[in-house]
Amino acid sequence: MLLTLLYALCVIALLQGVLSLLQGFSSFRHIRTYRPKTNWRPRVVLFCPCKGSDEGFEKNVGSILAQDYPHLRVVFIVDSESDAAVPTLRKFNATVLIAGHATARGQKVHNLIHAVEHAAGNAEVFVFCDSDARFPLAWITNLIAPLESDNVAVSTGYRWYAAETGSLPALLRSTWNASAVTMLGDHSRNFAWGGSMALRRDVFERIGIREAWDGALSDDYAVTFAARRARMRVVFVPSCLVPSYGDTTWRELLEFTTRQLRITRVYEPHMWRMAFFSQTVFNTAFWGGLLLPWPFLLVTPGIYLLAGIKSYMRYDAVANVLPESALSKQRWSYILLAPLTALLFEYNLVLSALTRNIKWRQIRYRLISSNRTVVLRCDDES
Repeated sequence: MLLTLLYALCVIALLQGVLSLLQGFSSFRHIRTYRPKTNWRPRVVLFCPCKGSDEGFEKNVGSILAQDYPHLRVVFIVDSESDAAVPTLRKFNATVLIAGHATARGQKVHNLIHAVEHAAGNAEVFVFCDSDARFPLAWITNLIAPLESDNVAVSTGYRWYAAETGSLPALLRSTWNASAVTMLGDHSRNFAWGGSMALRRDVFERIGIREAWDGALSDDYAVTFAARRARMRVVFVPSCLVPSYGDTTWRELLEFTTRQLRITRVYEPHMWRMAFFSQTVFNTAFWGGLLLPWPFLLVTPGIYLLAGIKSYMRYDAVANVLPESALSKQRWSYILLAPLTALLFEYNLVLSALTRNIKWRQIRYRLISSNRTVVLRCDDES
């Protein structure tokens, strides 16, 4: 009976791998070819919430303030004057808002609400970004281009972790995070990513983003859901794929990846269940296939080959839009680490099923639902 089940899972895993590769082709083509162009230059306010000072923070801030865009105002938001990010921001003479501590939503969401309510000014477009990413000069110009179309609610980029040091945790963080890039493309299933995201102000107000953020931990899931309810598009702009630099430890890697899946479990339970199924099938078939007799023993290298081809094509596609410094010299890792990346996903999914508590930027939260967040405590104040 168990052997029959293993055979069935191997067949499903191979079909899953083929379908995933076929789906990836559309994404790869979109990344290689989609370059929006427009002469539209609306007034933009850029909101960047900060907490702490990440590795490379000064360069990241510099890349935000150096944007090649004519009608731009940049606002950084922190929870308190004592935040570690403030001295660097003051050094740049940047505009800094103090939002205070969140009590019933995520600190990032709290900062964004405070900024929109107090610093929107006469902006026609709201742009949002994260302080741990580094942005090319034309990032804003490229990001806002799709918003000229009336049926587009959100334009978005995504993050690419640059594994500069080549350490195994850094490489795994990059390969783990890269898998989401292939989910974005020229289709209606895109999601917004809050680290590189833009909306026209009138759309922001019309589809109720401010209300959607009440009680939320995730800014981008709330934006994605609001766009879907309004039946408007989320457009992925590949040239707004932005690198995040810096090393990571095993502890930081496991905390980050598990946190992402816990948030997904609360906000997108169907997606979480599908991920649990697909990763379990992959891991069972990959490792269990080694126990099967010839010729079924070929299942494991077959699954590996499909995953490796997809990883190689993804890396080749993003190389068209990322700076060379963001591309790891260990290119082989994106192919060879596929089985370890799948095991990491399995670990995250199992742990994410056990609790809804997370720690994010030194603050502990309990996720009750997509619009109800309990702030447990702030570690840096305890």
